Amino acid sequence: MNKNNYHNHTSVEDLLRDDFFISSMLSPTDETAAFWENLLHSGVLSASVFEEAKEKLCGPGPSMDEQDKALLFERIQRSSRRPVSMLTFYRAAAAVLIAGLLLSVWLFWPGDKLSENLAHADHPALDTGEILLRTADGKTMNIEGSEAVLDFSQANAISINKKEIDVSQMEAAEQHEARVPAGKRISLILPDGTKLWVNAGSTVKFPSRFPASKREIQVDGEIYADVVKDAKKPFIFHTKDFDVQVLGTSLNIHAYAQEKQHRVTLVEGKVKVNSAAGEHVLLPNDSFVKTDAAESVAVVDVAYFTSWKDGYYRFKEQPLREVIRNLERYYGAEINYEPQIAQLKCSGNLDLKEDLHAVLRGVAFSMDIQLKKDNNTYNLQQ
Repeated sequence: MNKNNYHNHTSVEDLLRDDFFISSMLSPTDETAAFWENLLHSGVLSASVFEEAKEKLCGPGPSMDEQDKALLFERIQRSSRRPVSMLTFYRAAAAVLIAGLLLSVWLFWPGDKLSENLAHADHPALDTGEILLRTADGKTMNIEGSEAVLDFSQANAISINKKEIDVSQMEAAEQHEARVPAGKRISLILPDGTKLWVNAGSTVKFPSRFPASKREIQVDGEIYADVVKDAKKPFIFHTKDFDVQVLGTSLNIHAYAQEKQHRVTLVEGKVKVNSAAGEHVLLPNDSFVKTDAAESVAVVDVAYFTSWKDGYYRFKEQPLREVIRNLERYYGAEINYEPQIAQLKCSGNLDLKEDLHAVLRGVAFSMDIQLKKDNNTYNLQQ
């Protein structure tokens, strides 16, 4: 690599577009380390610029492991669409980083040529209203903002974003309902101290106080739960197609009523899943999947199913249409796409703290497709 390619006016963006810099940071060798050290020592390249670019590329946040990098290169090289070098991937990744993301996407193209018309994700229209809390006494409250903290752990009060409401007259058997529309999220602390992270498009029903024998709530959508341990009081999550019983554990439940695939992923502890087809006992890193046709349990990397609660969307070999559906729900926006790109298999990490336009711009650049925005609607096409 020619040192003359770098100078004291080289910017962070320049480095993040530079194939040699990216490959040096992601796969360093003694030679590349010496090259950059010499540039910095001589003052040819700004140390602050170098460190900032390195931090953006290799800093905290989800990133690909070595197996993912190898699989990425292998899949791209096998692609029938066009030959792609490892540096081409690096260049795409850098552009995404410039947009404020940490994204890696690899894909292969289906053989069949589909219609050129734009299509919309195959699910009902999005509910994009306010977060709604319907309390056991029949009152309905709309909660402004994209996120909220609802705390029901106090004996005679509800705290909504630290504002308390008296509920001393409510009976234990009465049910509250928290509805989280597309584009919103809440943290929900239940009467026993169990904490739920409730994803967009979800509804949770739970009592004012749990009775002495057991703890039960109803879930339609996706939650991550840290369940308070109580050996005498099992905790049961009821969904449309199955029940999940635990004593104290951390798990993710993905069970949107309108979707065909439902999943329970266990992070810590032990749970029992009861469905019409039978009983499944899950251990840490197990994931139970139910579809209309079958049920199965497999060992997984739980980060792919729980990262959303920390503001990241991590996915692996997922059809683009599913990625789009999840982004629509998370951001509460409409995203159209051409049918011929719907089946592309994608893997990557998206920073959901970024605005949707930045996320989609990075996806489009990495996948070599076009992003167009018409009013509040996004269109992805070749």
